[in-house]
Amino acid sequence: MCGIAFPRGESRLDENGSVQVGELLPCKICGRTFFPVALKKHGPICQKTATKKRKTFDSSRQRAEGTDIPTVKPLKPRPEPPKKPSNWRRKHEEFIATIRAAKGLDQALKEGGKLPPPPPPSYDPDYIQCPYCQRRFNENAADRHINFCKEQAARISNKSKFSTEAKGKATSRTQHAVLSVLSIFSAYLKNRSK
Repeated sequence: MCGIAFPRGESRLDENGSVQVGELLPCKICGRTFFPVALKKHGPICQKTATKKRKTFDSSRQRAEGTDIPTVKPLKPRPEPPKKPSNWRRKHEEFIATIRAAKGLDQALKEGGKLPPPPPPSYDPDYIQCPYCQRRFNENAADRHINFCKEQAARISNKSKFSTEAKGKATSRTQHAVLSVLSIFSAYLKNRSK
């Protein structure tokens, strides 16, 4: 069937090539509008597709078809971790305290008086502290960072061992060199006095 889009959608070409004009009727299932003849064909098809549930399309299987790639089973979604209790009230109180401290600082600066002490630092209890650098991280970042920081701390301690050994060697070398220079100088003085 050859169709031409008309502005109102109320006309179409018939199978014979003649223009068909008429009233469009809506489908009771999907709400699309059709000519009465087309609606008779569309009704049962629309009913069938509305009741049948479609499978989700897996493009990876289709791409793998006809190749040596084995079909991969879809990954099961990870279960969501249990939600931690919200500590919004504590965060809100810390925020208010910070704002009040800032206002007090501004007022002291304007008046030229003594500056108030800074507010105590606030720490998020959900964060994990690194035992090497004392910084705080969330769980995922802490796992990565602590391993990294552990390696860095081991490297730095090894470097400091080497540097103290090298310093010890350097001082013994210089002491040896000083002793040899002194012995040569004393031998020279002895020879000169003769």
